[in-house]
Amino acid sequence: MQGGARYRLQASQHDEYGKLFSEQGYLVLPQIVPAALLEQLSQDLIAEFTLAKRSGELFSGGGTISGHLNCFPGAQSRFVYDALNDAGLFDLVRRLTPQAVRQPNIGCNLNLPGSSPQNQHVDGYAATPFMIANVAAVRTTVVNGAIQLSPESHKRDYKYWQFVVARHTKLRIEMQAGDVLLRPSTLWHRGMANKSREVRPMLGFSWEDGGSELADPYAVHGGKITFLPNRYSQDFVGQLRERAFAAAPMLGAGYLFVRSLRRS
Repeated sequence: MQGGARYRLQASQHDEYGKLFSEQGYLVLPQIVPAALLEQLSQDLIAEFTLAKRSGELFSGGGTISGHLNCFPGAQSRFVYDALNDAGLFDLVRRLTPQAVRQPNIGCNLNLPGSSPQNQHVDGYAATPFMIANVAAVRTTVVNGAIQLSPESHKRDYKYWQFVVARHTKLRIEMQAGDVLLRPSTLWHRGMANKSREVRPMLGFSWEDGGSELADPYAVHGGKITFLPNRYSQDFVGQLRERAFAAAPMLGAGYLFVRSLRRS
C-alpha cells in the first residue's frame, strides 16, 4: 500500500494494551495512517459536502441542524482500512472483542462549523457491545470539536440519570491526523462544538453485530461518498427536536434526565 502504516502493533503488546483498554475504556494509537493520504481524502469529503449543500441535494435535519453529520467516505478511503490492517489494529480488535468476526462497517462523521455539543450517550445497547476505531482525518483539537470521553464509564450499564449523578471525569481527546482512537460502544462520550471555520471529518470503523455482512464493506452506496442522517429524524417533528436540542443543550440534557428517571 502506498504510504504504508508507520509501524506494526506486535502481538506481544496485546496484553499490555488489553489491560489498559479494560481499565480506562479507550486507547489512542499514534500515527497509524499516513497523514499525507488523509489530507487528500479530507479535501474530497469537504468538496463533496460543499457541492451537495450548494446544489440543494443535502437533506434537511438528520444532523444538518446540530452540525454532526454521518457519511460513507467512499471507496477512495480504502487505504485507511489497508493501513489499519497492515499495522495489526484489526488483530488487536479481535483480541479485545472476539465478537468482531467480520470486516468492519465503514463510516465517517463530519463535525460542521458552528455545531452544538451533543448530549452524553453510548452507541448501541449495553447488551450488545461492539468496538469502534475512530481515525483522525485532520488534526483534531478542542477548537474544532475533539471528542469528549468519560474514562471507565464502560464498566457499568448506566441509565442517563445514573451517569449524570455518577459525575465521571470528562476528557477531551486531541489527535494528530492518522491517530486512532479505539473505544467500546459502551463508553460514554459526546461530540463537541466545532468552533473553527472548517468542516472536521473523523473516520469510523465499527463492528456492530460482528461487522459488515458484505464481502467488501466498501461496496455500499456504489462506492461513492454519501451523506447520511444521524439519530435525528428528517420529518417536521425531528427537525423541531433537533433545533431545540441544538439551541438549548442544557434543556435537552434535562429532558433526557427526566425521561430516564421515568423509564426507571
